[in-house]
Amino acid sequence: MPKCGACGKFLTSTGAVACTVCPIMFHRGCLLVSETTNISKDWACPECKKKSRKGDNSSTPVRGISGNISQDNVPREVTISSPCSSLSQTLDIKSGEESIAQELSRQLVTCTAEMRELRKEIGELRASVLGFSERMDGIERRLEIIEQRQKPTGVEVAELERTVNLLKLELNDRDQEALLTDLEIGHLPEEKGENIIHTVSVLAVRLGVPLEERDIVFAERIGALQAVVSGGSPGGVAARGRRVVVRLARRQLRDELLRAARVRRSVTTSELGAAAPPHRLYVNERLTRYNRQLFHKVREACRRFSWRYSWTKRGRIYARQGEGKPACYIRTEDDFIRIFGSDKV
Repeated sequence: MPKCGACGKFLTSTGAVACTVCPIMFHRGCLLVSETTNISKDWACPECKKKSRKGDNSSTPVRGISGNISQDNVPREVTISSPCSSLSQTLDIKSGEESIAQELSRQLVTCTAEMRELRKEIGELRASVLGFSERMDGIERRLEIIEQRQKPTGVEVAELERTVNLLKLELNDRDQEALLTDLEIGHLPEEKGENIIHTVSVLAVRLGVPLEERDIVFAERIGALQAVVSGGSPGGVAARGRRVVVRLARRQLRDELLRAARVRRSVTTSELGAAAPPHRLYVNERLTRYNRQLFHKVREACRRFSWRYSWTKRGRIYARQGEGKPACYIRTEDDFIRIFGSDKV
């Protein structure tokens, strides 16, 4: 579909005017021509009119008198001898000026319309931006309200902390129950290629509680591996080995071994045939990490405040100041602070 040569918009053949010189077509409104006005068959657009050559007026007597009259001071129409030729040229000049004025007027109208459209679009865009800004402000206000509603108070935080501490204690108690058939043996010399199960069996015999092979579920050393002395101690024996963890098949056997170890406190490594210098052996209950750290603090506090007794029974920690004094059950750090007055030892 062709476009108007003036406004650049699409047009139809029924309401268009075509130039007979160039293939450009125009709206009648852009040419300020009404629908009822007839257009001549040889009509040319303003650009083609400007490019067309003027008629030949060499036969006019202007050339004959040009030498006697100063053309700078005489108007153009006066120097032309033929009135018809002068009138034709004047009409052509006026027609060209009118075409230029019409073209400028049309362009001004088009620019004005475009400016109106642009202002309208800018107004719509501004309204959209303002609406978007208002919606964002509303969202921010609602988020602030939600955050204030969901922000826990001091009472809620304290309640949550208390619940978490209770859950930790319950988990620790369950872990401790899973260790009720376990023992820990300390200061047992560590040798290369040793048989821990055989060593534990020999120790049980020395304590007066013989064990069969089926009574020991497993026996192994735990903790960081220590370097075994190869030159200082004969046979490549470490003077102080890692802790030995023993799991027995029945809790009754563990309790019997614990009672026997507390009665015979003088059992040393020399009775096991170790090549290292003799050391006293310690047989205790196996505790969870939390209980082991808490029991260590209790023993240190007993030494500091001259409390005579601190022990464990079935994974529970107890302390007593002296004979005839009540035993204190210590389960948490709060219990420790309540009994000894400080959590620093």
